[in-house]
Amino acid sequence: MAQMLAPVNFTDTDLPSAGGGAAPFGGGVAQVINPWRWFTSVVGNQFSLLSINLGRSSAPQLEAQILDEVGSYGRQLGRIGEALEVLVKEFPREGLSDHALAALEDFSSQMREVKRIKEKGQGA
Repeated sequence: MAQMLAPVNFTDTDLPSAGGGAAPFGGGVAQVINPWRWFTSVVGNQFSLLSINLGRSSAPQLEAQILDEVGSYGRQLGRIGEALEVLVKEFPREGLSDHALAALEDFSSQMREVKRIKEKGQGA
């Protein structure tokens, strides 16, 4: 049976921490040692020791230039989502099948969740 590899998350902030306790000097004594954390905190989201290509591109240099100068995939998708959200709000609903209405509502719901998470992140 084939096994799949899970993606590695170098930016996970939900690491276990030690609780208080009755130890001298008060506080817990556990420490999480993550050998990758020191590197990614210095370099940011870039892992430069090796280059990993997760997809095929007909023009990888052009794709890299777009990512550098225009924005990340997330930013590009966010802008597309925001523009599509305007069109979905204005789209007439009469005559649409239940499946089509559900698809529009699913999209709108997803965009509301994205906004909620963004607002929560900005308030932190």
